[in-house]
Amino acid sequence: MKLSELSSENLTDEQIKKIVFSNIWDSGMSTKYGVVFGSYTLQKYRVNLATMLYKEGRVKKLILTGGKGGISNQNKVNISEAELMKQMLLENEVKEKDLILENNSNSTIENGINVAKILDNLQEDITSLILISSEFHLKRCLAIMKKYYRKDIKYILIPAKDGFSDKENWFISERIYNSGRSLVEFEANLLIKYAKENKIYDLEI
Repeated sequence: MKLSELSSENLTDEQIKKIVFSNIWDSGMSTKYGVVFGSYTLQKYRVNLATMLYKEGRVKKLILTGGKGGISNQNKVNISEAELMKQMLLENEVKEKDLILENNSNSTIENGINVAKILDNLQEDITSLILISSEFHLKRCLAIMKKYYRKDIKYILIPAKDGFSDKENWFISERIYNSGRSLVEFEANLLIKYAKENKIYDLEI
């Protein structure tokens, strides 16, 4: 069944889990480029994972995404998500020449559109791409990249675990702002909504 065929009404925890977390697994492949999706609140987990993958040699260059106007910028920080991640990665001894910044986007869809432009402008034969984000966010990242970049390449989905919004623990928390449950339930509804509106690739669930 495809995302667009689902109804967001009265979803059970099992249905939410399947919508948000199914088919997310790290194949162990290495690629030249990895995309790190920005978030002011969760970026440390994503940066730590990106650093590890870089130092292990699984990714050679990192594309950092995110401007200043995203939903996670609750404190009105005057530096983009991409710039903040760059600072952290440089502190982690990632080489500046291996970082590509996309700091104009304020949503995941804009992330994907702008990253697609960057990749197209490289004029390289890209056959695979690592996507780095929080586990609950990866399905949307994949659907966006398939919609606005390419469907015919291998996407390696690597989750940045945070201990509260992951597949193993999101359901433990209460339904309060920015809890694991609230983030995952919101994500499930958004995936269905965007698929019905043709804003993302209509993934098979």
